[in-house]
Amino acid sequence: MALSARERSVLNAIARQIISEDPRLARDLSEHGRGAVTAERIPSGRGSWPILLIAVCLAVFAVTLLVSGGSGSSTHPAIR
Repeated sequence: MALSARERSVLNAIARQIISEDPRLARDLSEHGRGAVTAERIPSGRGSWPILLIAVCLAVFAVTLLVSGGSGSSTHPAIR
C-alpha cells in the first residue's frame, strides 16, 4: 500500500523535526529498517518441538475429558 503525497509530506516533516531536535535519535532510527522486509516464521525442524509438544498435550487432555465425562451422570454426591 503506497503512501499518499500528503502522508509522505507529513512523514518528511516529522523526520526533519527529529533531525533538528535530536540528531543522535535520528541517526539511531536511521540505522533500523535497512534491508529487505521479511515475515517472521515459525521455526521448523528441531526448533518446533515445543509447539508440537503443547499441541499433543492439548489433544490428550481433550480426549481424556471427552472419555471421562461422556456418561453425563456423576456418582459423587458433591458433584450432583
